Amino acid sequence: MKNTNNSNTKKIFHTLIGTVSLLLGIIGILLPVLPTTPFILFSAWCYFRGSSRFHDWLINHPYLGPIVAEYGDGEGMTKESKIKAIFFTWTAVILTAVFILDSLFMQVIIVLIAVIGTIVLIRIKTRKK
Repeated sequence: MKNTNNSNTKKIFHTLIGTVSLLLGIIGILLPVLPTTPFILFSAWCYFRGSSRFHDWLINHPYLGPIVAEYGDGEGMTKESKIKAIFFTWTAVILTAVFILDSLFMQVIIVLIAVIGTIVLIRIKTRKK
């Protein structure tokens, strides 16, 4: 006999984490310090495991859905999308590190996050047009 309580707990957990990730991704649209794409993709992954209703909403969203579709079909991202994502990430990181953050520790942290994000983007398969 399956433990449905454990299954429901996992679904709630995935839905909650997916929602937090989605909120961070949306904040990333407004605050360029946070990357949008990885958070949106992680939200889709979490919603797939936690809530078909939220997953369907996300993949059919007019703005956020194409982010998931481009990556989720297994063909990767276009070269142009990768270049834009890397450019805007590094522009935001440099501006933030130079003009907003006073702490060397925080400057190093956001640079490390940007390095990791750049590596992830580079490693994603490049889609042919």
